Amino acid sequence: VHLKPNVWWKLHEQQPGDEIRFRRQGHGGSCFDSQRGRLILFGSDTHGRDWTNSPLVFDPIVKKWARMYPDDDRSTYSVDRDGIPVAGKNRDHPWAMHTFGAVLYDPARDEMIVASFPGHMVPGRFTDSVRELWPKITTFPTWTFSLVSRKWRPLDCEPVHFFPYCAAYDSDRKVILGHRPDGIYELSGEPREWKRLTQRTFLRGWHTNCAYDAKHKALVVFGHNENRNDVEVFFPATGEQLLMPTPGRRPPKDQHNPMAFDPAIGKTVVVVDRSVEDGSRTVAETWLYDLNKDSWSQLTTATLPFGCGMNYNMEYDPNHECLLLV
Repeated sequence: VHLKPNVWWKLHEQQPGDEIRFRRQGHGGSCFDSQRGRLILFGSDTHGRDWTNSPLVFDPIVKKWARMYPDDDRSTYSVDRDGIPVAGKNRDHPWAMHTFGAVLYDPARDEMIVASFPGHMVPGRFTDSVRELWPKITTFPTWTFSLVSRKWRPLDCEPVHFFPYCAAYDSDRKVILGHRPDGIYELSGEPREWKRLTQRTFLRGWHTNCAYDAKHKALVVFGHNENRNDVEVFFPATGEQLLMPTPGRRPPKDQHNPMAFDPAIGKTVVVVDRSVEDGSRTVAETWLYDLNKDSWSQLTTATLPFGCGMNYNMEYDPNHECLLLV
């Protein structure tokens, strides 16, 4: 099927009779399994009320969702002998957790990486659901999920959490780059470990998102919990880190935005909510950021008639040169 470019097309909508039905988790993240051509969602709104801890997979060809395994019941939640919170009958799945922009696919290793932890489950904050287990936890690891064996494994390294921040896959150096208020980090080496590359960042709030610009070999960061429309850029090869001046037009100030790099056009795509008609409704505009020119342009043909709200679920499908937005 050849679709008209620069327009959002409804590819699939859940129906009452569908085998797999779920509510999109605003605090969850996503990645794209390029080897199998599948979109993967992982993450939960948690707060003691949602226990979604299975990866959800969407095949854009057959237009169907699938679960990797049934979500684990709260009764299976425990802490293993290494002090790691685990779930499932075999005690080998991570707990339900907020993931934000910290879900990545590593094509070189054919695995999904989740660099987050269930921070909103701390007893007394939103819930007491795991009060008896929390004191037993000694580490919240970086988790990996093999797309071949469908098995989770905690990395044996000092974890760094990107909750509620963001990370991206550096396709040139085949490493993970993560952005936090206290610096930019890299997951690399063998055995893998997190390395701190910078001592600061410019966008120090939460609800950021990022994408790796493969054309200019840079990490591009956007969004802020206090609503900003600045762009922060980091070049791994040189260590240069900039808050871009970006003269001219910018998108609305926003946070927790869908964001992905489109290599076909060499620009970063960001979906930004805008309140219109005196705040009576919200639409989602599609904006393109050109790092070389430090400029924004709006795709006026690709405005959605609703707001996306908190949404870390947009990925680039290289097999079909299109973006998938949940």
